[in-house]
Amino acid sequence: MLAAAKVEGRDAALVALAAAVRELPRGTRLQVTVSGTVCRPFLLPAVEGVASEAEWQAIAASMVEESTGLPAESPLWLDGVQAAPRLAVAMDPAWRQGIEAIGGRSLRGVRPWWALAIESVGSTRADGGSAGLAVADSESLVLLIAEGDTYRVAQSYALEGEAPAAVLNRALVSHDGPADGVPLIEFDGVALPGQRVDEHLAFRKGGVA
Repeated sequence: MLAAAKVEGRDAALVALAAAVRELPRGTRLQVTVSGTVCRPFLLPAVEGVASEAEWQAIAASMVEESTGLPAESPLWLDGVQAAPRLAVAMDPAWRQGIEAIGGRSLRGVRPWWALAIESVGSTRADGGSAGLAVADSESLVLLIAEGDTYRVAQSYALEGEAPAAVLNRALVSHDGPADGVPLIEFDGVALPGQRVDEHLAFRKGGVA
């Protein structure tokens, strides 16, 4: 279960998080879920001769700014399942610092909403065909396209006031998306403020774009 509040901006969000944490019973473990603006996926190219995870981390760090627009010092997570291209996720360091300061020892982890959407509906196909998933929240749209169980597109787009479907349609054209489109799942902010809800109920499934 989780609690949510509707606010605008990082400072207001962290203030709201701190207030919510103060109301939790002692010993509660905290899982924070963030938007695609805070945690942005990207793909690492196949590189010959990489011998260690530390080298992959260095390659990912060198690509963060160009691939996501986040600072080079952003915390990184690399998927250990997909070998080439590798899926990486960068997190805005200012958000990470603020969340860790508030959560302290109670913080169990930080995850993006789009990762929960993948767990809910999936984004790959066992038959090797092209498939995908788009997840939109109030600020961003994350597009994932896979061939079989291998991602070939993983990118976050700022909405900047546009409808998610419009941003998705342009992205699908630029990435030569699946002919039958991809499901668009939108974060349902109306259902959340002031309520305790199951995390998967925070999504509403839209049509295929």
